[in-house]
Amino acid sequence: MAATVTVLYPNQADATFDMDYYLGRHMPLVMERFGAHGMTGWKVVKFDGPPERTPFSVMATLAFGSVEGIRAALKAEGGPIIGDVPNFSNKDAMLMFGDDVSHG
Repeated sequence: MAATVTVLYPNQADATFDMDYYLGRHMPLVMERFGAHGMTGWKVVKFDGPPERTPFSVMATLAFGSVEGIRAALKAEGGPIIGDVPNFSNKDAMLMFGDDVSHG
């Protein structure tokens, strides 16, 4: 069963986020490292709105073949991926993952 990782970065007044670095360096690093564990693709959404109405500024979704693949990727490669976050953001992300259950 396909699975998805959702990564959410907070929209806070003191938050910084370098989208050029994120798209040009971080996400290719994620694909390279997690691809060996079944990651098949990714998508990034930049949200627009004030923090009081839009709690997150950026969302990335990572597509995997299974939740087991996600767990394996995080165990094997999570350190270098998380270690790269200070290169583009001064805030930690919220990470959620699970099986895709949609039928559309």
